[in-house]
Order: sequence, then C-alpha cells, then structure tokens
Amino acid sequence: MESVAYEELLKRDGQVMTHVVGNSMMPLLLDRESIVVVEDIERVPPRRGDVVLYKTGDTYILHRVLRIEPEEYVIRGDNTWTLENIPKTAVLATLIGFCRHSDDTFVYRDYVIYRLYRMVLPAIRWSRRSLGLLKRVIGKLS
Repeated sequence: MESVAYEELLKRDGQVMTHVVGNSMMPLLLDRESIVVVEDIERVPPRRGDVVLYKTGDTYILHRVLRIEPEEYVIRGDNTWTLENIPKTAVLATLIGFCRHSDDTFVYRDYVIYRLYRMVLPAIRWSRRSLGLLKRVIGKLS
C-alpha cells in the first residue's frame, strides 16, 4: 500500500484520523494509544488553546496553540517546556477530537470536559514541573 501524505488526505477528505506517536502531548494524548481526528485549518481555524498539526521537514507534530500572532503561532507540547514559533503556512490542521485509548469514548474539542482541561492545564503543568524538581532535589539529598 502506498503512503499518502496528510496534506493530500486533508485536501481530498478535509480530515484525517490517525494514531499518536510520541509523548509531547502527554497527559492528554498517549504514545501509540491515542487516536486523533484533525480537520483542515481552512474548515476549522485554530483558536488559542487548540491543538494543531504542523509539518517540519518530514515530521508531523501535534502541539497546542498558546498565542496567535499575525504571521505565526506560538505553540508548545503539553509535555514540553520550549516555546515554538511556527509560521502559519506550516500548520495543516486543527484537532477536532480524540480518544486517549482506542477503546475509549471520543472527546471533541467543544466538549465541556475538554474545555475544563484546557483551563486547568497551566496548573497541571506547574504541579508536574514542581513535582519533578522536588524529586530531583530529594534524589540529590539521598
């Protein structure tokens, strides 16, 4: 079977369903377990807090939009600390739904539970970072 680029599928069908590979969006999306549906940005323009699919080189990446600038998006993975400035032309699609495990219920971006997750995400990130720092300090004292 011939491989087809996401750009071609988005152009043809308007959306793509695929498994997630990588852990940059943990705890929301799980490596090789979660399934996502993304829709072409022409049909679903990204909003602040949305997850977008973009391409860099031959790699496709899902990360969250933190800020929208005139020519670029400032984004970051939920499990990463480095901000990225991605040209708007590199962004292909917006996440419209996901399931964390293949047998889970699908969650769409407008569901209340997902909107609440987006609101508490900064606290989750802060507590996870603090816990990691505390573990390192305790490890050095032991």
